[in-house]
This record gives sequence, structure tokens and C-alpha cells, in this order.
Amino acid sequence: MAKESKHIDSNLIRKLKGGDRNAFQVIFDAYSERLFHFAYSYLKDSNDTEEIVQDVFLRLWEIRTEVDEDKSFKSFLYKMTVNRVFNHLKHQIVRQKYEEHLMSLDSSFSETPEETLRRNELTDKIQDVLNKLPEQKRRIFILSRLKGYSNAEISEKLGLSVRTVENQVYRATKFLKEHLKDDYLILLIVCLCFI
Repeated sequence: MAKESKHIDSNLIRKLKGGDRNAFQVIFDAYSERLFHFAYSYLKDSNDTEEIVQDVFLRLWEIRTEVDEDKSFKSFLYKMTVNRVFNHLKHQIVRQKYEEHLMSLDSSFSETPEETLRRNELTDKIQDVLNKLPEQKRRIFILSRLKGYSNAEISEKLGLSVRTVENQVYRATKFLKEHLKDDYLILLIVCLCFI
């Protein structure tokens, strides 16, 4: 019976690697609920868990031709899920630290109306300049500098080489520096708070 199960899995994996959407659906139906329960045991949040499971299967489809038929497919899926769960938890910690930092700033001083206006103007200006970047470059910059992802994590998430990610971050940073000029230092400080 175990041999038959392995044969079915290998057959499905071969079909998946060939781009068979029905095989992908069968695999999704077989594993998605188990992966959901596994990820949920760490995250305790249905929405985050659902997003991670969808991300795992999206990534599976993107790298389907690279799946090794000789290795445990179940272990492969669980490893992908574990990596995403831990990345998510790490980013939650980064966000929490940043929010605590903001709260400590709020309690230590109060903004004047002029400072609030200046901050809002700067935020709008930064957003305008970010919107001028090509979509992929903007997304990579936001993941890197504003969300704290490493180049390797971005590479895996977007299916790009680490070198491409590095180049895109460098070019986006250069573009922002040129367009923000005097305000670039403030953007840099904001970015450093997220890392």
C-alpha cells in the first residue's frame, strides 16, 4: 500500500512538473488543510495562516519544474511552510518594535501643527517618488527597506536572483536619493527604523 501511495505521489509530481493544473489541484486538496493547521498552530491567526498557505502553493506552482521527485514531497511542502511562518513571525517582531518606538516618541513629545503638516507633506512626497518607480523595483524597495525583508527572502518570495534584488534595491535607492534631495536623510532614518 505504501508503494502505491508513493507511486501516486510521484505520478502527480511528474504531472505537476509538466504544468498539469489538475495535478496541482489534487495536491492542493490533499495538503492545504494539513498545512493550514500546521501553520495555524504557530500563528493563531486565520487570515495570516491562509495567506501563508496560499503563498506556499503559489510558490510551488512557480518552481514546480524544480521539485525533486526523489525527495519527500510532504517534507518539501512543510519546509516551505515553516520558512514562511518563521519569516512572518520575524516581521511581526520588527513591526511590533517599530510601533513601540513610535509610541515612545509620541509619549515623549507632541507635534506642533506645523510639524504635522511638514510630516504629511514629506510622506506624500515620498509616496509620489515611490510611485514613479517601475512596479517591480518599487515592490522590492518596499519589501527591503520598509518591511525589513532580507535580499534572500525577497529573492525567494519574488522568484528572482539575489543579485537582481540587490541591483534593484541599489537603483531604487539611488533614484529616491536623486528625487528627494534634501529630504532623503529623513527617508533614510524612516527606513532604518524598519530594519
